[in-house]
Amino acid sequence: MVSTDAGAGALSALIECLEAEYRALLAEDIGHLHAVLVCKQQLLANLAAQLTATDAPHENGRRATAPLRRTLTRVREMNRRNALVLAPRLAVIRARLGFLQAAAGRDPMYAADGSLTSGVFRAAYPQSA
Repeated sequence: MVSTDAGAGALSALIECLEAEYRALLAEDIGHLHAVLVCKQQLLANLAAQLTATDAPHENGRRATAPLRRTLTRVREMNRRNALVLAPRLAVIRARLGFLQAAAGRDPMYAADGSLTSGVFRAAYPQSA
């Protein structure tokens, strides 16, 4: 059986990782965010294995995971907070992808003023009258 100290240590590392994820999201630091997400994935896998092994009844018949539930609730709330930071960015990316997908198969062109002229050619320079 895995000790509760090991489980608490893994949860503490996961909390630190979630804080680092939050800071990277706010700073829009993609390189650091990628590294943090790799670490987070490893920590979650290790923690899941530890919790599975720790879920055996203790000597007094109580399960070892009961004290960890409060910390897991905090971890869940931190993960939701990070998702809320990420949601607006995902909406912008979806909108941009939607535009690009709608433009696929067409011949979009941009005029000198930056306006979109789909399928119609306008001169790059305004013609003088």
